[in-house]
Amino acid sequence: MARLNARRMPTFAGLVAALLLAVLGVGVSELTRAYFDEGYPLTWLHPVAAFMGLIVGWFFTGPKLQKGTGSPIAIGLTSSVVQTLLTLFAFASELMLDRALRNSYATVMEAVAGVFEAMLDYGLKVAQPDVVVAILVGGVVVGSITAWVARRSR
Repeated sequence: MARLNARRMPTFAGLVAALLLAVLGVGVSELTRAYFDEGYPLTWLHPVAAFMGLIVGWFFTGPKLQKGTGSPIAIGLTSSVVQTLLTLFAFASELMLDRALRNSYATVMEAVAGVFEAMLDYGLKVAQPDVVVAILVGGVVVGSITAWVARRSR
């Protein structure tokens, strides 16, 4: 009989990782506000960063640490970096769509390249020491706490 890919049950570790990464995303996005120009629209910064944290924590961090595969510190660091990259990608995509609707790109490939250029621009703008340290230290803390919860909630 063919084995069906059953969906994994949600775990408490996944919930904890999702919530911790959401809080980390909001905290780091608050730090980045200082590096944007005055009047730059940042109304969606906190919700997008929190949403990306929920997604990464629920689908990656929690399950990995619940299974006990890998180092909690490495998984936490990876999670915080992936969350950062996804948040940058979301805002770069929004900027590209805005530019595309104003016919700023001649081809589709220009628009796709525009996403990665915008990601690089945003990344360079917010790659300040305090932001980088917050992302890395926050990732270590999230990984450690989630691993602790995973060990106790089996």
